[in-house]
Amino acid sequence: MRKLRRIILLIVFFLIFLIVFVEIYPGLITGKSEGELDIPENVTVRNIGTLLKGNDFILDPIGFSIIVKIKGEEKNLKSGQYYLTDIHNIFDIIDILKQGVLPEDIKVTIPEGFTVRDIAERLYEKNVIEDKELFIKEAEQFEGYLFPDTYSFTEKMMNRDVINRFGERFLEILPANINEKATGKGLTLEQVIILASIVEKEVRLDEDRPLAASVFLNRMCIGMPLQADSTIVYILPDHKQWLSEEDYDIDSPYNTYKYIGLPPMPICNPGIKSIIAVLDAPDTNYYYFITTPEGKAIFERTLEEHNRDLAKYYGG
Repeated sequence: MRKLRRIILLIVFFLIFLIVFVEIYPGLITGKSEGELDIPENVTVRNIGTLLKGNDFILDPIGFSIIVKIKGEEKNLKSGQYYLTDIHNIFDIIDILKQGVLPEDIKVTIPEGFTVRDIAERLYEKNVIEDKELFIKEAEQFEGYLFPDTYSFTEKMMNRDVINRFGERFLEILPANINEKATGKGLTLEQVIILASIVEKEVRLDEDRPLAASVFLNRMCIGMPLQADSTIVYILPDHKQWLSEEDYDIDSPYNTYKYIGLPPMPICNPGIKSIIAVLDAPDTNYYYFITTPEGKAIFERTLEEHNRDLAKYYGG
């Protein structure tokens, strides 16, 4: 008799173990480890269990409810449209439903030479930010340091989080010896970025950037105005391809025809190639350059040579 009781108890324990095991690892029976699941708002744990069973993720809504209650997660499961993947057991499901639906990544590419306003416009178009003008107000002090690259954002982020992401990338991409190289050129890091932003806007081809940087550095050394049209374009309300006489006469520290030296801040967010061009600018005797209609820069030593190039390519 005792032996029979022992066998019955073993069978009962085995069945209980089997039931619990199958409740925890339902995929062994259903064969399902991924799929869609839509959980409406304001539903009970039992309702969620029913939805899971209806989608073959679990075998028993009651067992699911009991496990959720034992874990103390009744109030922590979130509604949303899920795509469940890598489901190995019922605890994986509970953890995912606790975390909630992760926001979808939004890929945003910021080209070299974008200004804060350009960036705000693109982020707004992609629904990454909610208020363009507020973003501009918060980000304009970081002009030059919002590194151009491709980023993964989510919808309606906090402005400061977006700005921090740009800043973190900027610090990651800078050469480790940038301060040493800047000092070798007689510049601070801030001046390197300002000059790089001008190079970014003034030159189209990467191969021309170092020589263009040398032109501006040579001018700075002798106290000659940089005379970069792009610094004036930066302060105009609308972009212009050709400046007017009135534009050249604007009284602003960004007018590098009127004021000697660099403007107060960067005029765009330069790419790494323009930054390196400034740091590695060769020693030259160039003080002038033009960009041909095809985009190639032509460098000269004298004003006479420069005017000859202007006449050749632009008739002036």
